[in-house]
Amino acid sequence: RRGLYRFANGRTANADINGAANILRKSKQNFDFEGLCKGLLDSPLRIRLS
Repeated sequence: RRGLYRFANGRTANADINGAANILRKSKQNFDFEGLCKGLLDSPLRIRLS
């Protein structure tokens, strides 16, 4: 599906959120990813605009 990044273990994540997390990981070495909600990265909230 478009806009999804597939990990080696078969899970998918929104590509934009995955990219933002990678940038944050590289720019802030002391950021605690353990405290971050993994569910938010795996399945972001979908908002429909009409």
